[in-house]
Amino acid sequence: MLAQLTISNFAIVRELEIDFQSGMTVITGETGAGKSIAIDALGLCLGGRAEADMVRTGATRADLCARFALKDTPAALRWLEENQLEEGRECLLRRVISSDGRSRALLTAPLCPCLNCASSVSC
Repeated sequence: MLAQLTISNFAIVRELEIDFQSGMTVITGETGAGKSIAIDALGLCLGGRAEADMVRTGATRADLCARFALKDTPAALRWLEENQLEEGRECLLRRVISSDGRSRALLTAPLCPCLNCASSVSC
């Protein structure tokens, strides 16, 4: 379950932290309120393609982090164990995008190639 999404210097957002509760979460708002920005940030954490123009104007990098609670997700826990990544009941997917176009994807703590991050979503 997605537990938290943190966005820093992404698109027009300077800082945003969204905490999700168990059950159904609905994201609503007027046109231009930033709903799509939150969804796009999550997609990048999950391995989506990053571009330099996604970094907020004037910033040197965007930092996105999705925290997942895995206590009820045995397949995800098994995947982490099989890939010798940190064990635990949470998983952090982090994406750092530089204004020069370079980006890094991190899974829990170690560096993780984007393709591996994207494949972990199918757990």
